[in-house]
Amino acid sequence: MGEMKETKKCACKGGNLDRFIQPIILLIVYNEADTGYGIFKKMADFSMFRKDRPDVTGVYRYLKIMEQRGLLEQFESREGDNKYKMKYRITRSGMECLENWEHTLTEYADAILELVDCMKRKEL
Repeated sequence: MGEMKETKKCACKGGNLDRFIQPIILLIVYNEADTGYGIFKKMADFSMFRKDRPDVTGVYRYLKIMEQRGLLEQFESREGDNKYKMKYRITRSGMECLENWEHTLTEYADAILELVDCMKRKEL
C-alpha cells in the first residue's frame, strides 16, 4: 500500500498566506502586548485566517524567531494576585520592520490590483 502524502494548498488558492504571519504579529503587539496564545487568538480576526487558522506551533516558532531577531521582547506581566504571565511587546526594530511591511504590502497591493484588473479583462 502506497504512502499518502500530505498536499500543500496551492498558492493560487491562498496556500502561502503564512508569510503574512510576521506583519500580523507585529501589528497585534504594536497595539497591545500579549501572551503567545493571546496573539494566536487575535490572528483569527484577520480575514486571511478565518477559514484556516494558523498552526499554533508555527505561531510560537515565529514568536521565537522574531524575538531572536530583536523584533519582539518578552517580559513578565502581573495579572492579579501573585499571577504572572510572559507577554510579548514590539521593540524599536520591530516598529521599523512593521513600517517596512506597510510600505512593501502597499506596493504589492497596488501591483496585485493591476494584475487582477488585467486578468478580468484578459489582456495586458
